[in-house]
Amino acid sequence: MTGLLGGTPISKKTQQENDRHNPVMVLAVLAFLLVYIYLFTYASKSLELPMPQDLSESLGLYVDHVFDDDRNIDSSLYVPFTWIFSKNDDERLVLFLGVGFAFLLVYFIPLEHKQRSLVFSSLIIIGILYGMEGVSGLLCAHSLVFLILHPVSSFRLWIAFLPGFFGFWTFDPYMLLGSNALVQSLLAGGISVLIYRYGVLRLLAFPSAAKVIRVVVVQSALITVLIGALLEGWFTGPWKLALGVLLFFWHWERLFLYHIDYQDGKIPETISFMTYLSVFLTPGQIANWNWGVTIGQGYAYTANNFLCEDKNKLVVSGLKLWMVSLGYLVLGDWIRANLVRFFDDQGILVYWRIENMSEDFVMGSTIGSATVLLTTLIALMKWTFAWGGVVHFKVGLWRVCGYKVDPYFNFPWLSTNLVSLWSRFTFHYREFLVRAFYYPVFFKFFKGHTHLRIFTATMAAACFGNLIWGHMTEAVFYSGVNRNSIFISLNQWPYFVLLGLGITASEFWLLHKKKSPRRPWTPDKYIGWDVLSAYVTLQYFALIHIFVYTAPEATLADSFRLFLTGLGIHF
Repeated sequence: MTGLLGGTPISKKTQQENDRHNPVMVLAVLAFLLVYIYLFTYASKSLELPMPQDLSESLGLYVDHVFDDDRNIDSSLYVPFTWIFSKNDDERLVLFLGVGFAFLLVYFIPLEHKQRSLVFSSLIIIGILYGMEGVSGLLCAHSLVFLILHPVSSFRLWIAFLPGFFGFWTFDPYMLLGSNALVQSLLAGGISVLIYRYGVLRLLAFPSAAKVIRVVVVQSALITVLIGALLEGWFTGPWKLALGVLLFFWHWERLFLYHIDYQDGKIPETISFMTYLSVFLTPGQIANWNWGVTIGQGYAYTANNFLCEDKNKLVVSGLKLWMVSLGYLVLGDWIRANLVRFFDDQGILVYWRIENMSEDFVMGSTIGSATVLLTTLIALMKWTFAWGGVVHFKVGLWRVCGYKVDPYFNFPWLSTNLVSLWSRFTFHYREFLVRAFYYPVFFKFFKGHTHLRIFTATMAAACFGNLIWGHMTEAVFYSGVNRNSIFISLNQWPYFVLLGLGITASEFWLLHKKKSPRRPWTPDKYIGWDVLSAYVTLQYFALIHIFVYTAPEATLADSFRLFLTGLGIHF
């Protein structure tokens, strides 16, 4: 399974053959970006064009749950963690214009400079959206990681200047630019060179010390979370991370995968700093920085999938995903609202949010099984629409820029069991869990006991790794580095346990079921079973989210009672 997303090494000759220009593709990309700009920004108002809602109504289309108060389309596609612009519509405009610039640059620039151009354009977009604090923090952190994983000497020692220089601007970004500040930043860079040359390099010469240091760097996000929770007692509030450091920590899971490639010997020993940066700094990550953070995987995935086929074919596939993204972003809330209205008309109460249902249940309201099932299923659908719109845009952008990146969602509603759902739903995140947790456990423990081996590896990935590394750390970045954020995340443990047990049960069933040449969704007399299996799979996955989206006053017992109510068991 590791190789499924990794691809095979691609030769320069093949990349050159795939680097052929087509003006039609260029115009198509720019046309799509103009559509995004029209629908999701204030550009039409500035150009004195009809706003999207005005245009819709002039055509006789009056729809709810599509447009926002500004009369353009309400969207889950945004730029987080920045307050440089007062409106997210303006941030989206910068993003779309920056994407257009990045595309034109990478499309026409010579092959040897293409990936570097994406780093360059990404830093420009990040600089406009996040300012010096964001750019300097990213470069400080990534240069430090590079120096630890790939020690440098002699003429490459200039890289050791970067952590100190950019670190100065990361933690004191609002200092007035002047000669004193510049001298201090240069001095900080010089000190970092000396520390690296005469301290860090000597430590890295000892294999045991080098191993520990590299683990600390790769696991820096989790370590920061734990230390921050401990230090909370010594401070009056949560530990606030510098913006650039926070942005870097959202690269953590990809850094984890990069380190796996490093341990597997898939990264050249002579890798340049710019090549390293090209793994992490691409325009495809900037929108919704903290969503779909595993897209792109590690070094091997990005290196092997860049211009591995004709770039115009990649552009077409990216535009198809942008079309799907538009469908989700424009129609997602409208579909959900009409489904809720339909069931309400049938006399079945469906809540807008699982938390509201949990709150009413705790307060003593009588809630039926149909309400629980439909509320959780439609909530899952709503989440999929919101995330689908964003991650299809992001993956589409990766493809438009020349990377053959697999879709994040791969028709999850066709999953007839939880193993299939795990492969189709949040695809790249699943690959992170499999490579970081499932494989190491599966190939190391209980080799003579198949069922115990599968159970342990699955729970390590879907339960333990998913909770601690995948969700707890991210929850802290969302809510603040404090103990309360950790406790709230850990209290969701039943979701992860039930997910792991469900996947394990599906694995056991697939292991022992009678082999059949029939493939799911073959249009024959058994297709009804496929429909039922898909519903049961999705409903179970939706139902266990009761333990994630709970009312603050709900106890664990309340959540279990509500979960059992969905199964038709009432207490």
